[in-house]
Amino acid sequence: MKKIIALLVCMALAMSMAGCAGSHNNGGEDVSPKPETPEEETVSYTVGQIQEFGRNDASAWELLQDLLPNLIVYRGAGGIFQYASIDRTLPQSDYDWTNLVEVSESPREVQYVVDGETVSIKGIDVSTYQGEIEWDKVAAAGVKFVFIRLGYRGYESGLLVKDDRFEENIRGALNNGIAVGVYFVTQAVSVEEAVEEAQFVMENIRPYNVTWPVVLDIEDAASSTARTADLTQQQRTDHAIAFCETIKEGGYTPMLYCNIRWFIEKLDITRIADYEKWFAQYFRKPFFPYTFRVWQYSSTGAIDGIKGNVDYNISFYDYGNPPAEEGE
Repeated sequence: MKKIIALLVCMALAMSMAGCAGSHNNGGEDVSPKPETPEEETVSYTVGQIQEFGRNDASAWELLQDLLPNLIVYRGAGGIFQYASIDRTLPQSDYDWTNLVEVSESPREVQYVVDGETVSIKGIDVSTYQGEIEWDKVAAAGVKFVFIRLGYRGYESGLLVKDDRFEENIRGALNNGIAVGVYFVTQAVSVEEAVEEAQFVMENIRPYNVTWPVVLDIEDAASSTARTADLTQQQRTDHAIAFCETIKEGGYTPMLYCNIRWFIEKLDITRIADYEKWFAQYFRKPFFPYTFRVWQYSSTGAIDGIKGNVDYNISFYDYGNPPAEEGE
């Protein structure tokens, strides 16, 4: 079949695509575009390959990223694509995505398989939005870990709020043998508030066996006038570090949850390179050049025991049974 250079086709597709992966029902806000000139590429595709991209959500974005593997592609204000250089001095992701195997098409479910062995761990994340959960059925469906929303800070009031179903969910998961981590949706506007959020989380998880990370969920609020809307990149990064360091001092593993725009534009990736990362991107294979250990790849999963959609995740690391350190 005749080959064509696909970049112009990709850009045309991009104009029609809207939306950005990675959200825990917290709405969105615009960001200021930072236009850069993408590097020229010579990748070519057949018409059939381009049509295949067109059958999938986020197709134009994924195709554009595939065409520009030496740049980071993300969506800025008004859905306009932005480009960022990859910092090769930072720890790089080394996953081989040819090992990603689709085990279910509808809803799409994937595993990471190496030499015939599934090395990824199946997980979900839940909050009050999932309603009452039958945790015995969730465990029987093969879910091995869950991130449970502990709470959030109000994006207008600034009050700390515990998720209505946190206690119910954490008890149900642990009683059915599912490993638990928790996440907290931040709206901190100072280092002091970030520390307060971390302390609030630890106060509420002390009675429970939380062996997976304590996650700071950093994403768009439900309003463009949220109390954090005007924070600078440095401020947001200062707050993330304050939360993570407080969690670490408390004896837990801190982690940051973001989509690619937040990791690249809203935070200073060079300052948070050493923290664990949970990356949200709803592509057929993720693109994040830096190290991360959990991938949220769908918001439309289905699990027996949960009514409605649920986020699908896979972890490439077993936090409940970490490998022995070299020399132990």
